[in-house]
Amino acid sequence: MLYHLRNNSIYLIIKKFLQIAPKYKTDENLAEQLCAPVTTTENGVIVKVIYDIKPGKLEQALAIYRKYFYEYINIENCEYSVDVWYTFEEAAGIAGFEVPE
Repeated sequence: MLYHLRNNSIYLIIKKFLQIAPKYKTDENLAEQLCAPVTTTENGVIVKVIYDIKPGKLEQALAIYRKYFYEYINIENCEYSVDVWYTFEEAAGIAGFEVPE
């Protein structure tokens, strides 16, 4: 997940995050949060949260993330994206390759 926080919206987004965080705690049976690096740019703040989704749980996780981001819909200049990345082994398997151990 990627957040872009800009200008005066930063305050509103942080306030919303603190308000809804207890409602959206990571379910350990669904995913594990690996990291949440933050950086600043001339356009604002960027937060990238990286999760390791458990096998077979991707659709369930995406449904929760859609609900989570909907909470921010009325905050101007708040943008987000969700990208699905695979491990090398997963990607090789999708492409039909066997990866030696």
